[in-house]
Amino acid sequence: MTEEKANLTDEMTAVLEEIVETTEKEQPTKGELVLPISETEFMIGNRQYKLVMNYREGFDAQRLGERYSEVLARYDYIVGDWGYEQLRLKGFFEVTNRKALPDQRIDMLEDYLYEYCNFGCAYFVIQRVGGKRDKANNRRRKKRQPSSQAHISEKKEVVSNKTKPVMKTRQPKDKEKKQQLKDKKSFTIRKREE
Repeated sequence: MTEEKANLTDEMTAVLEEIVETTEKEQPTKGELVLPISETEFMIGNRQYKLVMNYREGFDAQRLGERYSEVLARYDYIVGDWGYEQLRLKGFFEVTNRKALPDQRIDMLEDYLYEYCNFGCAYFVIQRVGGKRDKANNRRRKKRQPSSQAHISEKKEVVSNKTKPVMKTRQPKDKEKKQQLKDKKSFTIRKREE
């Protein structure tokens, strides 16, 4: 009995190990494939980029491909900085782009490095070469204008521009009532007798 249990346990372990190995192989890799064209130019997906700055050998094509996201395709520049052996990517626009916020333009790169990156960290800057950037599809749709035709159950009526009557302030009819109103509003201050 114990030999049968041991054989069954060994068989189950072997099957489980095989399942784990096949699932590890089938997991898709994140990001995009980075294909080098020359020393400074490469392709990420179907976009061409050029390495502009490589401070302290911060550029790593494989790690860039793992961290790259489609969100970054709309930017003119991508900055990658290293902190605690993790690559962080941030997108920037051209200086001439009027629609971009001032802190999203490439001329603010130095401020970004001082404020958000570790002091003296390795970083790189890549620039998109050729081709237009991908536009985000976040434009609002125009609301449909209601049709000028009335529904069957509605009635069509012409609205006239009548002036509203002017309300006059009410005044008492006789002078006695006016005097009574004035008397009620007035008062006298008396000295205190000691």
